[in-house]
Amino acid sequence: MKYMSARAVRLLLIGVLSVGFTGCGAGGGDTQVASNAALATRNIDTSDVLFEPDSLLQVNIEMAPADYEVLRYEGRELPQVFAGCQFNYEYTHFSATVTVNGERLEHVDIRKKGFLGSLAATRPSFKLNFDALVPDRRFEGLDRMTLNNNNQDSSNTHQCIAYQMFRDAGLPAPRCNLARVTLNGEDLGIYSHVDSIRRHFLRRNFADDLGNLYEAQLADFGEYTSKNFQLKTNKGENDRSDLAAVVDALKADDDNMPGLLAQQLDLDEFLSFWAMEGIAGHWDSATGNANNYFVYRELSDGLFHYIPWGTDAALELGNQLAPGTGPLYRYTTIAARLYQIPEWREKYHARVLELLEQFWDEQALHAEVDRIRDLTDTPEETMAGVRNFINNHEARARDSVSGELVQVERTIIDEPRVCDESSISGIRGSFINGIGTFEYVNEDGETISLEAFATPPSVGGGAAAFGDGVGITMIGLSGGNTTIAAMTIEKGEFGNTTIPFHGTTTSIFLIQLPGEAEFQFLGIAGGGSITFTDSAELGQPASFEFSSDLWLSGDSPFGLFPEGL
Repeated sequence: MKYMSARAVRLLLIGVLSVGFTGCGAGGGDTQVASNAALATRNIDTSDVLFEPDSLLQVNIEMAPADYEVLRYEGRELPQVFAGCQFNYEYTHFSATVTVNGERLEHVDIRKKGFLGSLAATRPSFKLNFDALVPDRRFEGLDRMTLNNNNQDSSNTHQCIAYQMFRDAGLPAPRCNLARVTLNGEDLGIYSHVDSIRRHFLRRNFADDLGNLYEAQLADFGEYTSKNFQLKTNKGENDRSDLAAVVDALKADDDNMPGLLAQQLDLDEFLSFWAMEGIAGHWDSATGNANNYFVYRELSDGLFHYIPWGTDAALELGNQLAPGTGPLYRYTTIAARLYQIPEWREKYHARVLELLEQFWDEQALHAEVDRIRDLTDTPEETMAGVRNFINNHEARARDSVSGELVQVERTIIDEPRVCDESSISGIRGSFINGIGTFEYVNEDGETISLEAFATPPSVGGGAAAFGDGVGITMIGLSGGNTTIAAMTIEKGEFGNTTIPFHGTTTSIFLIQLPGEAEFQFLGIAGGGSITFTDSAELGQPASFEFSSDLWLSGDSPFGLFPEGL
């Protein structure tokens, strides 16, 4: 592979020369792990047995019901996040007993996982830590497990296929397979089991695990946006000067910047990473949205390397938050700067075409979708989106390179993150058999009260664009304008008397239709709760009350979503 970096070649040689121990497989028969000695030692990595692609990992979690009730409803609230006030959210840690393929581990640290899109109360994503409560314990060489709920991917295909595409291209990327997860006897369904990006991952993919590892949440190499990188290793030293060196290199002019940047970043590897984010349709990514990625500065070469993450929204045509910007993304500064330099734009385009030529195989991709469908008993009708991506994405990528498909330029703004609580107001409403009122406070501090009717609850109705939630659309008329409060309720929560707002799965979009003009987003609600005064049924007018915070979108350039989200 002529595009393979020197680091990748070195690692290949290390892997060949260090083959010794092999996996012995996971035990069966509900075996109790009684001591650290019963687990794989720190020196033997047998974790490949936990990532076998052709069988479902069986993960059974037992925890105190009261703890689970707290865990499943935790998460950031949409208005606070959009107002810039709740990025550094910390989940509560609990203790659980976890059985993996028959091996029982007690006193496992467990917490919920997710930023916004993957939040769910009925099927939370989980982080399991085996050595937090039992120091130095490893399970098949792993100290952690990451279980993602596939909330944004009903096909259960996106994560494992996308990560394998990166790995096929010789890039450091998580291993992935599928798991069936139960909690206190309840079948939560199919999850994606993904490599945790910590020291174990670093040792497998790099020559050392001693450098700085950063997780990016709306982070970039800017004076302000670099502060959004979260340091995951070497926290005691907290030396972030390596980030500053990249920021300084990007201040140079176009003639000097690439040479200076190459002293801080494996540029050849970055070209492949950048190209693969577009090829994999991974729009909520580093170059697509300054999100869902890690960077690791390897001590042996002194260079930063990118690691993909959060690919549950991959394998999609175009950027869902900013239509017209895909499929070749250049939202973050390094990609945007290089793309403006003709020589590097040509190199990038050539890399996209080279990787497409070597790794894009529609027949093989469809076969992988078939395999996952059959393994997980996922209905074929849920595969329509991923099959459409496979059938059409290569042509879109090639047309983007040739210029036949024109893309809208979008580049992150380097500005400090400011908490603006003034952009948060409130919304509430009350309905009896579908007739009632709702009111909200607008940007001028005025209370807007509207008589309204609410459509009967229906699966996929309202704003239920996220997953297969239950939708209720409240429609109010005033002064020739139509104001819509489109409510989505997480499907598994519908039927409960009181339902907390939670992430995007239970939320409200507030929209106005001013006469004949196009609609405009007024804001999005979260926090608070919905209370049904009578038993709610699908297709029948509902009686309910709700109260919530409301983030006012104002002049946000992307309407509902603030710049960068």
